[in-house]
Amino acid sequence: MRPRLGSRLQSVSGSPLAPFTALPLVSRIAVIFLVLLGVLAVCAPLLAPFGPLATGTPVQPPSAEHWMGTDAIGRDIFSRVAHGARSSLLIGLAATGAALLAAAVIGSIAATGAKLLSEVVMRVLDVVMSFPGIALAAVFVAVFGNSLPVLVFAIGFLYVPQLARVVRANVLAQFGEDYVAASQVMGASTAWILLKHVARNCIAPIMVFATVLVADAIVLEASLSFINAGVQPPNPSWGNILSDGKQLLLSGYWWPTFFPG
Repeated sequence: MRPRLGSRLQSVSGSPLAPFTALPLVSRIAVIFLVLLGVLAVCAPLLAPFGPLATGTPVQPPSAEHWMGTDAIGRDIFSRVAHGARSSLLIGLAATGAALLAAAVIGSIAATGAKLLSEVVMRVLDVVMSFPGIALAAVFVAVFGNSLPVLVFAIGFLYVPQLARVVRANVLAQFGEDYVAASQVMGASTAWILLKHVARNCIAPIMVFATVLVADAIVLEASLSFINAGVQPPNPSWGNILSDGKQLLLSGYWWPTFFPG
């Protein structure tokens, strides 16, 4: 006998993977990417056969000894990619986390504040979003240096407007619900309603968007490192590993840019 539709739906919804399968495709790809990156970053000392700065025979093609070959000064590319994942993941998570905290405050103020205040906040966010992201981040780095805190701030600053818009939209949607009206009638303050009720109902869609931004932040950090505005050599980062290999690509050596790319 075929199981009823309801029982099949119940079995799917009760699956441990149900929250993951309910995500949009882009978010699922981002989650898988972050999980693989996290495993690579945590297990880098175990997976990497050589140190990130250890040198050997230059420009060796991929082999059993050097899985991704070696670069111009003989460093194992796989070992550098594995250790570089730590820098990329740390900056991506820290930048997105900082942006999320700032956006939660700004978006909530824009949603619950006076109309004039909301308009001013949103127009300022529009101005920030009008600038090319990598150019604005490069300006921050050029002015304040390319230390880790500056990179986190520069990348996180770019994502505040996007996250703040998502926060504002979700807070406005929740403030249209009956439970908020009931809390207001009972005399609850706006801040109490935000922290006690609205925040928990806004977390899921905001975190889905933030997950995608973590992957985007990693790509942005790699782009900055590629133009020598991010993590500086000899510390490995996917961007500066790719930058180190670009001259070899012109000489016909494809692996120094293919694997980190």
